[in-house]
Amino acid sequence: MGRKRRKLYGMALVLLLAALSGCSGTEKESDETVVLQEETNETEVKQDAAEKEEDRRDDGKEMIVVYVCGQVHKEGVVTLPAGSRIYQAIEMAGGVTEEAQASWLNLAEVLTDGARIYVPGKDEVSQEGTEWMEGSGSAAQGTADGRVNLNRASKEELMTLPGIGEAKAEAILQYRTEHGGFGSIDEIKQISGIKDGVFEKIKDKITV
Repeated sequence: MGRKRRKLYGMALVLLLAALSGCSGTEKESDETVVLQEETNETEVKQDAAEKEEDRRDDGKEMIVVYVCGQVHKEGVVTLPAGSRIYQAIEMAGGVTEEAQASWLNLAEVLTDGARIYVPGKDEVSQEGTEWMEGSGSAAQGTADGRVNLNRASKEELMTLPGIGEAKAEAILQYRTEHGGFGSIDEIKQISGIKDGVFEKIKDKITV
């Protein structure tokens, strides 16, 4: 009886040691899993930081706003990185129409903020004289120099000027209707909300 009990105790001891050994192995595997997970998380954090830094650099790019009109498919205001050229603005406006005479423009010219790009039609370019240019303009020549004509510009064109939002643009249109137009660029200061500060920003971008 004593021998049989000792044998049972021996078997129980072996089983206990085996169980302890198994737990130890599981714990080691668990520790390795935790370390691996921590390394993975650290890598993901570094990647996220790098992506955010890249996005920050992209967001920090200087942008310009120009108005594209005339013989283009999607006339309107477009935003491009500083240093962009006329052809890129036209592409953002959907490209030129079949009636366009794009060769009249210097498509490689670098754009300036607030410029107005007018793509003329073939019939306009073929006309004698340059009367059609006076109210049209382009980024290169403007009203022949890229400035916005206060007496001819649309609301959207006026809104391309720094500090001129929709309300001020509508006020400009109303003023020129009531007063028969602007006699000089200084007269724009008669518009409510357009004082010396705003005028200094736009005086080189407007004409009458």
